[in-house]
Amino acid sequence: MELTELKRKIVSSFNGTKSDLDSVLAMIDQDKAVFPFNKYEYLICTLIAKGGISYDRYIEIRTEYINKNPNLGIFEISAPRDFGENFAQNYVQKKCRKLERPSKELDRNYTGQYDLWLDGITIEVKASRAVDRDSNSKEPLYMKALSRHTKKRLLMNFQQLKPQCCDVFIWVAVFRDEIVLWVMNSDEVLNHPLYSEGQHRGNKGNEGQLHVKNDNIDQLHQFELKDDDIEKAIRDAADRKSS
Repeated sequence: MELTELKRKIVSSFNGTKSDLDSVLAMIDQDKAVFPFNKYEYLICTLIAKGGISYDRYIEIRTEYINKNPNLGIFEISAPRDFGENFAQNYVQKKCRKLERPSKELDRNYTGQYDLWLDGITIEVKASRAVDRDSNSKEPLYMKALSRHTKKRLLMNFQQLKPQCCDVFIWVAVFRDEIVLWVMNSDEVLNHPLYSEGQHRGNKGNEGQLHVKNDNIDQLHQFELKDDDIEKAIRDAADRKSS
């Protein structure tokens, strides 16, 4: 349930007069909401005050929305390091106890160039959140968050990709209702049609990026983790590279 659907749900639940509803909607459109208050709580509170929505119905709508959008809190993570390391790497590592944080003891050549280690396989974790690319750029991410099967134009950007620094990439794609993992080896990333070298001017191709949109996301389908066996997916990806 995205925000436009939420608004429709609230409005359709109102059983007061049309004139009351129209006046409330006009007032909401002119509202200058600021965090932590927003137009949706203002809309619900005003409709409750008009007697057109019961408190119990509000609780039903609220519970349904929370259950359908379990990942919205991830969109509120503002610091890139907190999102990339504290969330994404921990999320992947919890799926397999054999995944280790690298160190000089495991790899004497380790200098921070990758994130995880699995029996000699070096792994880089990259994460991005699916947002509405047609929304106001000044809106917070949780206002632009999209669901997995949205009809809107989505955008995810996986940046600072260095295929020369790892064996396997794990891409963590966060939607408001689902988290998807794509597992590819570094050669598959380097040769993928969506991969573009030279993320920053002057880096001479050492660092690339990949833009995922609604019209190209199907090109990653073959790499999607479907059975939740992340260890097997990593080993399979590494085997494809070695062969």
